[in-house]
Amino acid sequence: MPSCRLPFCLAASFVALSAAAQTAPASFHMVQRIDEMLVGVDAIALDVVDRDHVAGTYFLVHAQRPSPLVGYANYVVDCRMPQRIAILNSVMPSGRLEPEQPFVQPPRRSGRTDLTSLVFEPVHTMDGTALVARFSCEASGAPGRAAQIAAELAARGSPPDSRSLYCGMQPDAGRAARRVEVRYSAAENAVAVNGQWLSSGFVAGDEVVFGVGAQWRVDTRKRHARLLRDDGRQLFKGDCETRP
Repeated sequence: MPSCRLPFCLAASFVALSAAAQTAPASFHMVQRIDEMLVGVDAIALDVVDRDHVAGTYFLVHAQRPSPLVGYANYVVDCRMPQRIAILNSVMPSGRLEPEQPFVQPPRRSGRTDLTSLVFEPVHTMDGTALVARFSCEASGAPGRAAQIAAELAARGSPPDSRSLYCGMQPDAGRAARRVEVRYSAAENAVAVNGQWLSSGFVAGDEVVFGVGAQWRVDTRKRHARLLRDDGRQLFKGDCETRP
């Protein structure tokens, strides 16, 4: 995030979510943040195809520039476990996102959805489809709870094997260390810091690694976090524990 050299500013994440929500329709619910990108679903557009399948539209919004929207996908989710998703059509950003990039309104789905013609793929955390699928399946059955379901997923939605450590970390030199939640999934090779999923994050054996330039390395066995420069020099070391 521009306001933080290292991406674990929880308050700023909530500000970005709120700013995007103010510029989006009331039916637009944010379910995940990945780096600077917010992933949201249009709850009103959810369409129950049959007892196992839900169709919908999800959007991508830049956290710092919530208007205009920068991408979308129309999809169908197979809600049976493990959940899968089929993308009907999409406009997704490529390369660097620019504030002037035009947003093309997604075409409306029309007619009956032919499920036999669709190709369903596994859902994943780091492309946003896992939480989009969960929201679609849960909110379509309880539309009155859509906002609550989205908020819960944005805060705690994770792969089934996810674990968390709570570590003392220092965001910038000279500033006081703060307590940070590092959530990680070995199965998905995914890392979230204070609820923000990071494309720079990965799991390597007993270590959870994230950051650009100076890199955080969290040892899940020894339960400590180190901030290292490219040359290996240690800039900070803090302890971790499993309790919040």
